[in-house]
Amino acid sequence: MKIQLITIGNELLNGKVQDRNAYWLAGFCHEHHIDFTKNHIIPDEKEALFSSLNQAWNEADLVITSGGLGPTKDDLTKDMISEFFKRPIIECDKAMHCALENYKKSKREYDPRLEYSKVPEGFEPLLNRVGYAPGLFFRDNSKMIAALPGVPSEFKTMFTEEVLALAKNNIKETSTYRKHVIIKTWKAPESLIFNSIAPTLWDDLSELGEVSSLPNPMGVDIGVKIQADDLSQLSVKEQKVREYAQNSPLKENIWHIGKETIEQVIVQRAIEKNIRIGFAESCTGGLCASRITDVAGSSAVFMGSVVAYHNEVKENVLNVNKSTLEKYGAVSSETAWEMAQGARKALSADLVVTTTGVAGPGGGSKHKPVGTIGVGYSSERDCAGDLHHLPAKDREEMKLVFSQLALMKMLEQIELY
Repeated sequence: MKIQLITIGNELLNGKVQDRNAYWLAGFCHEHHIDFTKNHIIPDEKEALFSSLNQAWNEADLVITSGGLGPTKDDLTKDMISEFFKRPIIECDKAMHCALENYKKSKREYDPRLEYSKVPEGFEPLLNRVGYAPGLFFRDNSKMIAALPGVPSEFKTMFTEEVLALAKNNIKETSTYRKHVIIKTWKAPESLIFNSIAPTLWDDLSELGEVSSLPNPMGVDIGVKIQADDLSQLSVKEQKVREYAQNSPLKENIWHIGKETIEQVIVQRAIEKNIRIGFAESCTGGLCASRITDVAGSSAVFMGSVVAYHNEVKENVLNVNKSTLEKYGAVSSETAWEMAQGARKALSADLVVTTTGVAGPGGGSKHKPVGTIGVGYSSERDCAGDLHHLPAKDREEMKLVFSQLALMKMLEQIELY
């Protein structure tokens, strides 16, 4: 089945909101062998929607619209879809039931002026279990369209629980099994990997499937899309991908093979080894802790993080020596090391990693420009601090890169246990 998504909203085109629904839908479709062929991002305008609807309706089996179903004046999706399909908007008992159920769960009283009880003739209302505005679904022979809210939690829930159930007869079971095997590396750019470190790796992996390369803040993800007629053959191919990677000169740069994030791998390894972990963060401002706590189950091993942004906190909470700060500065390997020592004691952790750096755009110097970061660690077996100089980026991206470096240090130390 081919799907096209039409994302509607002026706020998406003026930078106020980021489209998360297309990102999620693309991943879901890939995992379930559904062809997500195009994403249209358009303003709240009739002409733009009609143009995208016309193209998508001709090319796709299922068209999904995202946004424009709410109660405000710029929520025009229902009216425009009604006009496009030449189906008048009528009262619908089922739509009223959906609206009442949506409001009942939140113990709110439904306002009839919202007109959620009205739908284009022939369209089926969709229950919105996590929001208020009902969705819409319409089938014309083999073609289908679903209008969903733009709120990511509502979009995701309604697509998986409502739309797929209605569209299941149009989804053919595939006779081919597929998998995306991802080789995650760090400390080496693309050019170095494929030209110097492992010049034959791309061709070797291409024998097994389609190869792609995606650079990220700290390394490169090498993806191999494999497929086979049965699960046994697929497993054999996946094992060969792993063998090619692990037996290549690139093996020292590989930190994981799989789709899991660095946060997920850290939590998994820490749980396996029963290691209590924590952070002391200055330049990352709690981002390391935030990323770890995004992982379900992290409470089993994550003790916490001390956000020691000001030097007074470094001194009074983490027991960093004032003389260290005066002699070496807050951004130094010495301060990072002492932060780690103090944080491990304060958090009662087995392993702590610290960050102290210059995220910019100001605050840098000749010897410590923007992109300079001290990363420290402390455990029962070892403690140290290092100073790194990374390419300067905007502040938000700089913090992300700093947190990535700290998480890689955390994983590196966990693997040594």
